[in-house]
Amino acid sequence: MRTTNLLILRGYVGNAPKQFGKVTKVSVATRRLGPLDKVSGKREEHTDWVEVTILNEKTAEWVAQNVKSGDPIYAECRVRSGSYTDKNTGEMVYSTDVIASLFDLLGTSAKEDDGRYDDRD
Repeated sequence: MRTTNLLILRGYVGNAPKQFGKVTKVSVATRRLGPLDKVSGKREEHTDWVEVTILNEKTAEWVAQNVKSGDPIYAECRVRSGSYTDKNTGEMVYSTDVIASLFDLLGTSAKEDDGRYDDRD
């Protein structure tokens, strides 16, 4: 059986990308709507933040130079889990990394929507 580890993000850059040597990290905000409130008739909006790591040297450099806070982006990523022992405490530390294989800026015509994607817009 063939398996897939694919996370697709479409969101907005939170802060300017941070470069660490040949690696760049970008914080991406995504929006989701909660259940309908029966009293007010409105849906509560929630923001989820995802820290994306770009390991490809050329892509990481391009992101660091061209992406800025507020930019709409599209990213195809994989999720990697790991663990290590903290040198100071000796405790096991668990981590989850989101690693982009594709990271693109969306056009300036990207607009807010109601949470649905419709390519006819």
